[in-house]
Amino acid sequence: MTAVRLEGLTKRFGAVAAVDAVDLSIDSGEFVVLVGPSGSGKTTCLRMIAGLEAVTSGSIFIGDRDVATVHAKDRDVAMVFQSYALYPHMSVTDNMGFALKLKKVPRDEIYRRVRDVAAILGITEELPRKPKTLSGGQQQRVALGRAIVRDPAVFLFDEPLSNLDAKLRMAMRGELIKLHHRLSATMIYVTHDQTEAMTMGDRIVVMNEGRIQQIGTPLAVYDNPDNMFVAGFIGSPTMNLIDGTVEPADGAAVFRAGDLVLRLPPTHAAARGRAVTLGIRPEFLALEADGEAVGLDCRVDAVEHLGAETILELSSEGPLLTAKTIRNDGIRHGDTVRLVTDPLKVLAFDTETGVRLRA
Repeated sequence: MTAVRLEGLTKRFGAVAAVDAVDLSIDSGEFVVLVGPSGSGKTTCLRMIAGLEAVTSGSIFIGDRDVATVHAKDRDVAMVFQSYALYPHMSVTDNMGFALKLKKVPRDEIYRRVRDVAAILGITEELPRKPKTLSGGQQQRVALGRAIVRDPAVFLFDEPLSNLDAKLRMAMRGELIKLHHRLSATMIYVTHDQTEAMTMGDRIVVMNEGRIQQIGTPLAVYDNPDNMFVAGFIGSPTMNLIDGTVEPADGAAVFRAGDLVLRLPPTHAAARGRAVTLGIRPEFLALEADGEAVGLDCRVDAVEHLGAETILELSSEGPLLTAKTIRNDGIRHGDTVRLVTDPLKVLAFDTETGVRLRA
């Protein structure tokens, strides 16, 4: 197992900084997910770690060795790509063992390692077959196996599940998690899918415009986003972000946005007199009064029944809102409902800077 450390890692394309002075430490045996929208710099980071992209400035330590200027083949990393990149004329056995063949590993040793890894991945029966005869999930397992047989110091994954259908993608997420626990290997995974990030990573690294926005465990980032970008990006459905002002009222603080009126807890008193963006997770908006009334009647514009849960798209004289409630078979498009929430679960952000306002 090997730790990875990035120090001031920067990649420029002309005047544009695709990755801007990124500092990141990844512990040995940790599964870290880089997540962000297209153009956030996550894949460029991964390619620089792999040696497929030249570094403009900064250092990449794999173990105690700075490999920023070391050739890709000498970095002891294995990369699994979005496209499986399998040789169509080779069998599964030959695809998985090709890198070992190039290193002049004895044939018997190659076959032993390929068979062992195939057993782990459940593709032993597919070893004689050609890639074109395999399903998408089987091809992805072969691509994974090709990386595993090399026994690298670090595994790199560049959106490896994005070409799979939803059901298979979910199954493969579980397989990768089990594989990580079995191998206890250092893994760096890139995705734009925040659900993948939340379910797979020991820690997630949220990126935007070439910079790291926040690092933490999935639940820590979800519960305590540092800024509006993270709050809006992590979570499905996304957090309700409502622009308004905070006014003093009877020694406390009240948030107003159109017809929306919400009494805030004392921890938000510092925001009084400021333009504030309020953040409320959809699951914290309910139709039953176990919290304090938001003070807003809403019209139901759309209803999504998801079995155990119901998603409501709502409109009002003020903001548009999304609520995620327990299953509700009785609610219909056009109904009027009154929302309630727990003010202690409401977050506040500075509207101008986007930074989280804390107690």
